Amino acid sequence: MKTTVVRAARLLDVIEGTMLKDVDVAVRGDVIAEIGPGLRGDEVIDLGDRTLLPGFLDVHMHLTGLRSYAEERQLPDREILAVRAAQDCRALLSAGFTTVRDCGSAIALNLRGLVADGTIPGPRIYAAGPAICQTGGHADAHHLPLAVARAQPDSLIADGPWACRQAVREAIRAGADFIKICTTGGVSSERDHPNDAHFTPEEIAAIVEEAHRLGRRVASHAQGRAGVLAAVRAGVDSIEHGYYLDEECVAEMAARGTFYVPTFDLRTFFQRTIEGGHGLPEWRTRKQREAIAAMGRSLLLAHEAGVLIATGSDYYGPPLRAHGANADEPIALARGGLPPIEALRALTVNAATVLGVEDRAGSLAPGRWADLVAVDGDPLADIESLRAVAFVMKAGQEHPPCSPAWRSPDQGSDAAAVS
Repeated sequence: MKTTVVRAARLLDVIEGTMLKDVDVAVRGDVIAEIGPGLRGDEVIDLGDRTLLPGFLDVHMHLTGLRSYAEERQLPDREILAVRAAQDCRALLSAGFTTVRDCGSAIALNLRGLVADGTIPGPRIYAAGPAICQTGGHADAHHLPLAVARAQPDSLIADGPWACRQAVREAIRAGADFIKICTTGGVSSERDHPNDAHFTPEEIAAIVEEAHRLGRRVASHAQGRAGVLAAVRAGVDSIEHGYYLDEECVAEMAARGTFYVPTFDLRTFFQRTIEGGHGLPEWRTRKQREAIAAMGRSLLLAHEAGVLIATGSDYYGPPLRAHGANADEPIALARGGLPPIEALRALTVNAATVLGVEDRAGSLAPGRWADLVAVDGDPLADIESLRAVAFVMKAGQEHPPCSPAWRSPDQGSDAAAVS
């Protein structure tokens, strides 16, 4: 089997937090075969003065194909949305995102297979399919008649413990890799508030028990304190957003090993849409301002408590949340007070741990997937360099194709000597 050696001036060991110099990565098939200096192979890709990192992960995003706030409140043609979402997959991969977790989109269930069989380029997709909420909950389209909202493919509306169990089974029947639930209201849902606690403890427990019994993790949209605590105590695996955490929330999360996906760069989105005249209604503008004021404290509380933090952009498409710009999230985490290495771990090994694939993704080591990204500069010194992606490899395949200047000619085992 052909061995390809990828070489760059620097390689970041995200687990140890150290920058290694002149260390090569040998790729055989779709996995990393060896890491070390002066490796030989059938082909050498010499990236020069760049930094190699593991492939990036975004564990809270949405491949919906939506392009505006107005479209969120309409019923657009789903074939058009699917084509747009396929374009977003290409943009994600080009930006270095080799694995993503879609937290609520029926389209993502189909895209997952199209990427896996090579029909379209894109990251490896883990998809929740329809999100589960109570009647009037965050994933219930409040502006639509209830019967129409219940028929939407991106959500399942359930009330009562047994109906909640059935919703889990329906999501898994649709192909869900994990279960997404909503235990609070949200910023973007009209007739609730992030501090509203949704689902009873019995309902959340039924969802978690059924999901875990069937081998699925549970991610909870939970923004306010009461809904966060109810979800954590019921055993959900991750808290998404968590805008209004307090000391009790983070202590419970740390004690139970609950992951935290803060979707922190939404502060920037919230501010831009408030200032930019994007036609948001008063209720949404008000909730966005409230969230901006709370999010910074919640992030630092979680970090100081030792809660495992992972990157999730909550992006769904342009113009203001464009896939391909998902590195905004780790950059925002660093600006919000996380040390750069912690923001980089959130982007890689921590995100892989949220998915349960830390033995295959999130770090560079023999036996892991050959998911490699090279960036210009040193992201430990300048986190903004995550935007300067110069090379992407997913499962041993380059995307987009490397410039010929980076590649040595095929010279068998002596090829590593050519740079």
